[in-house]
Amino acid sequence: MGKFLIKRNLFVGLLACALLFAGCANDGKPESWEDQDDLVLRNFVEACKESNSDLSELKAKSYCECVIRSVQDSVTFEKFKELDDFIRKHRDEISSQMISENYGWLTDSSEACL
Repeated sequence: MGKFLIKRNLFVGLLACALLFAGCANDGKPESWEDQDDLVLRNFVEACKESNSDLSELKAKSYCECVIRSVQDSVTFEKFKELDDFIRKHRDEISSQMISENYGWLTDSSEACL
């Protein structure tokens, strides 16, 4: 599979994952990575794996776990929440360029895990 196709699929998957975290909690929105027994992390990995179904289960899981660890190492949970708000606000016009320009850490994390 070409690297471009992988990047395209991963970008779509990451956006879906970022959108998922805000709605993942029954008791309200998580306020940290660890809230509700790491629910944000688990939901990110699950959504990311689903978005990368063209990869084997093991490769998708490994990639997705790598990305979320890299994101955690790069930014605070508050910055991750800002990404979610940005995606919600610009949902109909979002592009990989917009993400790269405003949230380069997500792009960097994704590329570092390829």
